[in-house]
Amino acid sequence: MSTICRDVGRQRSLGDRVRDALEALIDDGTLPPGAKLNELALARQLGVSRGPVREAARALERTGQVTVILNRGAFVRSMSIDEAMQTYELNSVLFGFAASRVAVGCTGDQAMRLRALLDGMDRAIALDERDAFLAGNTAFHEELLRFSGNAVVGRVYLDHTRKLLLMRRRSFDRAGSMLEANAEHRLLLDAILAGDADQARRRAEAHTRSGRARFLSAIAYDQPRDASGGRERRQPSGAGAGVVSGDAS
Repeated sequence: MSTICRDVGRQRSLGDRVRDALEALIDDGTLPPGAKLNELALARQLGVSRGPVREAARALERTGQVTVILNRGAFVRSMSIDEAMQTYELNSVLFGFAASRVAVGCTGDQAMRLRALLDGMDRAIALDERDAFLAGNTAFHEELLRFSGNAVVGRVYLDHTRKLLLMRRRSFDRAGSMLEANAEHRLLLDAILAGDADQARRRAEAHTRSGRARFLSAIAYDQPRDASGGRERRQPSGAGAGVVSGDAS
C-alpha cells in the first residue's frame, strides 16, 4: 500500500485516512478476525507514526470492528455464530424497509445506477473475479440504502453490515453462489421498477436470508470429517468456542 500521507483527500484528517486504510485491510481479509493490530508494523506500512494507528483502532472499536483488550492491545473483532445470525436478521428487516421505500420513489437515474451495478456484477461473474463482484455487491446494497432517503436506517444497516463483510466474502466461496445472489438482486430490482413496495420488501428480506444460508453452508462445508466421512461436531473449548474467525469468516 502506498504511503497514506499521499492520500489525495488531504482535507480529511490523517486519523480518518488511517482508519479507512485499516478498515480496508479488515474488509479484504488481510487482517482477519482475531488478528492483533501491530501498531509499529501498520505504521510502517502506512507511512505514518504509531499515534494515528492507535487513534484509528479506537475509532474502529466504536464501530464494532475492533476490540481493545487492556494490557494486550487491539484485535480485529470476532463474532459468534449467534451474533452473526442475529445481525443477518436485523439487516433483513432494514434492507426490506429500504427496498420498499425505493420502490415508491425510484428515479430514472437511480434505476440506471442499480442496473449498471448488476450488469457489472454479471461481468465479474463471467470473468470469475470475486473481488470485483464483492465490490459491486457492497455498492448495490449501499446505494439502495442511500436511495431510500432514510439516513438513520442507512447508518444502522451499514454499521452492522461492516461486521459481516468477511462472512459475506466467505458466502461466495461455493461455485454458483455469486450467480444466485445476482439473480436475487435482479428479482429485487424488478419489483422496485414495478413500484411494488410489498414485493420489493419481501424480495429484499428473502435475499438477506439467502445470504445467511450461503454463509452457513460455507462454514458447514469446512467442518472436519470424522472417520466415517460425516461431519464432526466441534466441541466448545475455551473463550473462542462458537466464534467465527480466521478463514471461517
